Amino acid sequence: MSAITSQCTIKRSVTLVGRGLHSGRLTQVTLCPGAPHQGILFRVVWRGKEKTIPALFPYAVLGPRSSVLQNGEASVATVEHFLGACWMAGIDNLEVIVEGEELPAGDGSALHWMRAFSQAGIQEQGIERKVLCINRVFTVGSGEGYLFAFPASEFTVTYLLDGTALGEFFQVLTLREGEFPEAVAGARTFAFFWEREELEQRGLGMGVRDTALLLDPFGLGNRLLRLPCEACAHKILDLLGDLMLLGVRIQGGFLGLRSGHALNHELVRMLWEEMGNGDRQNSNYRS
Repeated sequence: MSAITSQCTIKRSVTLVGRGLHSGRLTQVTLCPGAPHQGILFRVVWRGKEKTIPALFPYAVLGPRSSVLQNGEASVATVEHFLGACWMAGIDNLEVIVEGEELPAGDGSALHWMRAFSQAGIQEQGIERKVLCINRVFTVGSGEGYLFAFPASEFTVTYLLDGTALGEFFQVLTLREGEFPEAVAGARTFAFFWEREELEQRGLGMGVRDTALLLDPFGLGNRLLRLPCEACAHKILDLLGDLMLLGVRIQGGFLGLRSGHALNHELVRMLWEEMGNGDRQNSNYRS
């Protein structure tokens, strides 16, 4: 993750084609340089028309095991891995032209997006980023899942995962601002073996049937893991993508315990309201 304080975009446009993670349908996405203060702006080709959808919390809805952006009847699904890659690559401003209903999944990780950013090149725009400083503790969750945000001198995320009553493993991983992000970028989407039948019945994960991880009760995968805590790393990737919906960078710590998109959205809603519904003059900001 970049420690650069200037807003950044890409130098040139780049196009990717791939299948959506859940739908399995082909989508073409063109990433274009964005203007300062623009943020991540999706232009979705929908019913022969182009609809604009900002990557901001008021446009976010929960999808099936995913985050979706929606403006009226137009939507683009499974945006979290792409937005997580934007966070890690230090990209603040982009135009994203989407011809389809769901972003390409690659192998279920964010590596294909990171490669696209590398191909396009990244450039600083000479304008300071806005940073939200977490100044108190925020807590969401109940039962088995919790997510916390708290004051810290830097951005840091720790995630803890176990199999609850059905598993016999425990994983924990921490990522800090400035650390090499490839372990998180390469972490593939996963599910537990005991969820497989339900996912198939719901028609989910169609685009990553050959690459996604299935974890057994001992935390072992049906495929060779890229790192021992790959599931935790993927949860961090999801959280980074959902935090991008705030439209700012963050100074603060996050701790997740079996949390997912529902709790991510709940916490992002609280932080959005803390910012004054997007009021960039809120006293919790700094340049």
